[in-house]
Amino acid sequence: DLYGEKKGTNIWKKAGKALNAEPKEDKRSDPNEPDSKKTYTKKEFLDLYGEKKGAAIWKKAGQGAKKAEKEKAEKPVKVTDEKKKFTLKRESEEEAIGWSRDQKFNLIDVDEDSVAAKAGLTAGLRVLSVNGTRVNKKTNIPKIVKEAGLEVELEAVEVRKDSNEFFTRREFSEYYAADGEAKWAKAGKRR
Repeated sequence: DLYGEKKGTNIWKKAGKALNAEPKEDKRSDPNEPDSKKTYTKKEFLDLYGEKKGAAIWKKAGQGAKKAEKEKAEKPVKVTDEKKKFTLKRESEEEAIGWSRDQKFNLIDVDEDSVAAKAGLTAGLRVLSVNGTRVNKKTNIPKIVKEAGLEVELEAVEVRKDSNEFFTRREFSEYYAADGEAKWAKAGKRR
């Protein structure tokens, strides 16, 4: 009644054929040939190795496939952060850079028309080095900038917020393993 007599009959026949079809035979890689991509049926394992040994190797091949699948799912994607270089050019040593940052040197805000904005800096970057000096908690950026004169070289990397913290792409990848790239993309949409 749902499809009409003719169409309903055809769907019924196809469903019956699918139900009676032979299930696809399971194939597994031979653990004794780790470099080979060839797979074998259980019957082929038994024929090749004999009944008892073939059954044991078949079982081992199944465990190896499950283990490889699990490792693949858990293995983090190797990601590196794209470092960007910026040159801040001030007209005088008293001119402010025009940014606000947190303790980890993540740029929270960049003032419009500031030295930082003119150099291309934006919120969502983490400063890694100033004039070749790697920054850390003890780095006194205002002092380094003052000593540098009117031109300051910076190296920075993009960061995105997750919960209340900022993380680089590599940090997302390390923390979330296989889900790192998806979490990174999602964090970018929340900006």
